[in-house]
Amino acid sequence: MLIKMIGSAIVLFSCTAAGIYMASKDKYRAEELMEMKRGLCMLKSEICHNSRPLYEAMIDISQMLEDTVSEIFEDSGRMLKARKAASASEAWEKTLKESRGRTFFKKEDIDAFISFGQALGGIDRDGQTANIDIALEYIDRKSDELIKKYAKDGRLFRSMGVMGGILIVVVLF
Repeated sequence: MLIKMIGSAIVLFSCTAAGIYMASKDKYRAEELMEMKRGLCMLKSEICHNSRPLYEAMIDISQMLEDTVSEIFEDSGRMLKARKAASASEAWEKTLKESRGRTFFKKEDIDAFISFGQALGGIDRDGQTANIDIALEYIDRKSDELIKKYAKDGRLFRSMGVMGGILIVVVLF
């Protein structure tokens, strides 16, 4: 009987944790998008007001950011500094592709950031700031969608996790 109770508690806890995780994925993605927005705003400021090399700007920006977005900027900057990439766009793309499994970004986010990176370091200041503005608009749009989706679906996923756990416990025992 004690083993059944422990098993029931484990199943219930596991299903509840899965529901909470599923509900939080959109929230974490929105947070990472907002962190990327901060980084791109800082990069835009660096491009507009300073005339430092791009790799220095990216490394400095990475120190002001958090988590995987910081790593994306830092790795891109270090790759440019060490000349492991032929161009800034190549370094940006490689870094984004390498970080795919460590972030909550979806393929569409990575693709949007890669398309932003195609013009990185290759055109004049005005073109780069316009390109950053396009990326910032994408982030704003996606963040709004994710916040609305989290408000709508977050409670559903958490409840389904608990209810699914209870269902499994009842069926098994």
